Amino acid sequence: MLRALKGLAAVSAIWLLLGTAVQPQAVRRLILTDGTYQMAVEWQKVGDRVKYFSAERGEWEEIPLSLVDWKATEEWNAERSKKDTEELKQVTAEEITARKEEMLNTPLVAPDLRLPAEGGIFLLEEAAGKPLLHKVEGTKIQVDDNVGKNMLKRSVIPVASQTQTIELKGAAAKLRLHTPAPSIFVDIENDQGTIPAENFRIVRLDRKRDARVVARNKIAVTGEQNTTERYLHSRVEKFSGDWWKLIPLEDLAPGEYAIVISNGTEDATVVYDFGVDK
Repeated sequence: MLRALKGLAAVSAIWLLLGTAVQPQAVRRLILTDGTYQMAVEWQKVGDRVKYFSAERGEWEEIPLSLVDWKATEEWNAERSKKDTEELKQVTAEEITARKEEMLNTPLVAPDLRLPAEGGIFLLEEAAGKPLLHKVEGTKIQVDDNVGKNMLKRSVIPVASQTQTIELKGAAAKLRLHTPAPSIFVDIENDQGTIPAENFRIVRLDRKRDARVVARNKIAVTGEQNTTERYLHSRVEKFSGDWWKLIPLEDLAPGEYAIVISNGTEDATVVYDFGVDK
């Protein structure tokens, strides 16, 4: 959310949206022979009467056909339609220009590849001599309380600690990399704003049947918890604007990984998972 934003693609997307948008019905003038007019959404001739839907009163009304100045009505509404079209073109041109400027101001990570203005987590790798930028999607964690194992421990040792595992569903991440040293770019916010860099870390996941273990909690009989996880040595440096670059200080061997970002005040409930293949 994977993909680089390019100027031509963005402009094409804007035109596509404009072309497929459902426009509200325009309010037109039904001009009368005495120079006054009725604001109407639509009208139709029925015998010697004109039925029109009043834009002011929101209901169907009718007047004699002879009271309508049709020439003045057609001329006024044609001119109004022309002005509306010109105004729409002007707004469209301004939006495209603003989008181009916004894109040109986003960080460049490789030739023709820029990070998006809306932020996120992206991995950059090179495949067949070509740079590829992938968006890493968040995956919700789940907790396994290991009820069976803990009951067995308590049956053997009445006063024993308990364990639980923080896991991701599925044996492997959908996003697969083929490099041991990807570039990682992070721009994530919470309710308080941009999350500081000290809350970022890369964790190697352990496979467990149809799940991947992010961390293990050992809960003592006193209630004290001790969490263990296989994090990689890494450092973070400012990249551009609100973007940080998370740099692994060791190669990523083939396996399953997650970028964990805590909020600073509470544990993460979502991690950003990916895999590395040979």
